[in-house]
Amino acid sequence: METKADFKNIVLKNGLLLGGVGIAYQVLLYATGLLYSGSAGMSVLTTVISIAISVWFIAAAIQQYKNGNEGFLTVGEAIKVGAVVGLIAGVILAFYQVLYTTVIDPDYYQRTIDLVEQKMSAMGLSEEQLKTFTDEMAKHKPSLLKTFLSPLISGGIGGLVLGAIIGAVKKKTRPSL
Repeated sequence: METKADFKNIVLKNGLLLGGVGIAYQVLLYATGLLYSGSAGMSVLTTVISIAISVWFIAAAIQQYKNGNEGFLTVGEAIKVGAVVGLIAGVILAFYQVLYTTVIDPDYYQRTIDLVEQKMSAMGLSEEQLKTFTDEMAKHKPSLLKTFLSPLISGGIGGLVLGAIIGAVKKKTRPSL
């Protein structure tokens, strides 16, 4: 059966909103100094908040799609909505990530290495082990392409997984005639 829900408008609106809120959240973390926090608890908290933001917008998109489809929804439709919303947000966040790591904070990767070095030093690694580790990290600095693709891929896969979970909860099939 044909659906009445406007798939394109729903996923575009929610994907753009998720990408915009994701950027605002990253800017907030940067402005408050939490982006480079050495606290494991703070790192877990910021990750949980980031996932909750994604769940909120993907669940909203799936509900809007379901409402526009006379209250019916299959898991496959939810997966499609979730994956596309995640991809759209991923594209926006990918451009931001490249801008951030090349213009706003070109020392981002070095700061990350320094943070890891501090954590490993606290674990009792020798100076030689730390030097070897940080040298290896520096050798594997991601290219601009990898920096761009990472949010794109994680957005698509994350949206797909969240779409499947939310779809399994919200599914409602049309009665057979």
